[in-house]
Amino acid sequence: MTNLPTLQQDVWTPATEADKLAALAALGSLPSRATSSAKLDKAGYFVALDSVTRYGLSTAVRSILQGALNHGFFPSPPELRKQCDAAMEHHERMAEKVRRRERENAEFNRIHGGPFPERTEDGRRRVQEAYRAYLDSHQSASESEMEAARAEIRARYGMTEEVLAGIKDRPTARQGA
Repeated sequence: MTNLPTLQQDVWTPATEADKLAALAALGSLPSRATSSAKLDKAGYFVALDSVTRYGLSTAVRSILQGALNHGFFPSPPELRKQCDAAMEHHERMAEKVRRRERENAEFNRIHGGPFPERTEDGRRRVQEAYRAYLDSHQSASESEMEAARAEIRARYGMTEEVLAGIKDRPTARQGA
């Protein structure tokens, strides 16, 4: 299976004046309420749409055309802005989560003197050598050393031959005791 590049949608690009006019035109198919001045209405929409993103605006228009407002009229400036904000809510929460994680990482690095070091080939080699040395030290222990360690543990916990012999159904040495 081939890995295709994923297309990430830009959700943070600010909407331009042309984007805002296009959005209002897209909503133009909805019946409008009576207004006193088209000039004031246009100014109201531009104030309401100040600092919205292209993504938020286009998602809001789509939602409104799909009935998100529970009425079939051209949205008021505050209604349109609320839809834009709702479209961006998830992305803003995720961005805040990233910022919080970055703050926590910075605090960790401040307390502990920096981030964990990068893994290098030399570091990997040293870890592998240390692991091999650890395995070798445990495998090279003679059987008598192992038996001495077992005897010391048995003595520490009072596991004498008499106590062990008194255990009903005790496995014998041949059975893996």
